[in-house]
Order: sequence, then structure tokens, then C-alpha cells
Amino acid sequence: MSSQEIKPMPLKLYNAIVKDFNKLGSFSRNAENDLRKKYKDVPNETLGSIISLIVQRAMKQSYRKSPVISSKYYELYEEMMKDNKKGDVILKLADSQGISPALFVRSLLQNAYTDSVAVKKYIKDTTLIENKDLAYQVFMGIMYDNRYGPHLDIMRQSIGLEYELRLERELRLMNISFSDESVLRLRGYDKTPDFKLDVPIAVDGFIVNWIESKALFADDENHLGYLKEQLMCYWNRFGPGMVIYWFGYLETLDCTPEVNNMFILRTKFPDKQSITQYKVDL
Repeated sequence: MSSQEIKPMPLKLYNAIVKDFNKLGSFSRNAENDLRKKYKDVPNETLGSIISLIVQRAMKQSYRKSPVISSKYYELYEEMMKDNKKGDVILKLADSQGISPALFVRSLLQNAYTDSVAVKKYIKDTTLIENKDLAYQVFMGIMYDNRYGPHLDIMRQSIGLEYELRLERELRLMNISFSDESVLRLRGYDKTPDFKLDVPIAVDGFIVNWIESKALFADDENHLGYLKEQLMCYWNRFGPGMVIYWFGYLETLDCTPEVNNMFILRTKFPDKQSITQYKVDL
């Protein structure tokens, strides 16, 4: 977990990364590694988060529950499984079809099993699949895919918690009193920031009442989603605050109307020199 501050990313650089990744025509880790070689100056966590955004959006557009698509994938799978040297069939097929391994697995299982509840169970626990060859291939597809599916969900939760704990530690080190989400929910709030400050602070002259931690990179699309679903609510209830996008954000977001009015954006918690703490008069 790097302590180095990540600078907001120029739009030109972001667009170049997206364009180059789309040119690769593959969602494999090898394709991702090729991109990392070209953009060595971009922090690994930032590049990884951007790639996750690209893959997630691409899979939403290409995902089909159509029986025709699932049947096609299953036929390709059965054909390759006839080969004695099967290898990682799911990974090869996903690459050839231009989709993520986890998404290929989901479509494959939807054709093999009509029960959608069972499909979800098999994705979570491949040992429940009676066919040992299918169980192995599904397991490989899920575990190899670090940009889509259950493996990504687990990593996101873990990294998100890691950075929330990091922020909590920094608040305690600076003796900044706060209430976390669990305390706020006990008080009856349904939508809560990660930390509501008991006494506001000023960061470079901007009043901060709450802090939201996001262990990811933010572009226009996902920032707008957070704005509508979360940040507007926080501002309406608690006043101005701070959003930390730990893996960076597009520099164009600093020019949006809500930034520096409703909240400020940062890529790490500010240092002591930037913060003014207020005290409650007793």
C-alpha cells in the first residue's frame, strides 16, 4: 500500500490507456501486462483500477442471457474438451470470444444448468459441480479473472476495507473525533459516509464535515454515479465534505460544479499543514 500521493490524471492520458487496452482485443492478464509495460509511470493500482472499469463496462455491453449465445459457448467448450490435451479450455475460449473468463463461465453454466439459483451456487463454490472436468475449468476461469466476477468482488471488498482502516488510523493519529458508518446507522441514517466528523475541520480553507473513502480510480462516469447515489445525500444531510479517490481521478473532475462547493477531491488524506481543526467551546 503506497503512501505516495497520486496526482489527478490528464484526460489525454486516460483516453490513451482506454484506447490501447481496447486495441489488445483480449481480457487476459497477458494483455494487461503488455499495457503495464507501456505505461510504466502510471501507478500499478491506478492502471489496474482503470482496466477494471474498462472490462466491467465492456462486459455489461456484451453480456447476453440469450440461450443461443450460451449454447454456442457450450458447444465450443465441449468440442475443445474432446482433446486429450485439454489445458485451460475456459481461458482459451474466453480469449477467442473476446470476453472475460468469469463471464464465459456464467454463460456456460447457464446452458449446462437451467436452475439459475444452482448456477450462482456453483460460481461461488465450484466443488458443488459434479462433473470434475467442468468444475476444474470453471474454477480456473473464475480464479484467473481478476477484473470481473466473484474474484474481483472479493478483492474490492478487501482493498476497500484496507483503505478505510488506513483513513481511520490517520484520523486517530491527528486526534480528529468521528463517528463511523455503524454509529451513524444506529442513529437512524440509512445512507452514511464512511466517517462523519464530530467537529468539522478545514482543509486548505474548505470546511469538511464528512469523509468518503473510495479505493479506486474515478472517471466521469463512475464519479457521476457516486454523486447521484451517495455524495448528494451526504451533502444534503451533513454539509460539505471530502472524497478520497485513493487510486486517482480524472483532473477534469476538479472543474465540475460540485467540487469545491459540495465537497473536495483528494487522492490521500491531507497532511497536518493543510488542516485546521476546530474546537467546541464548553
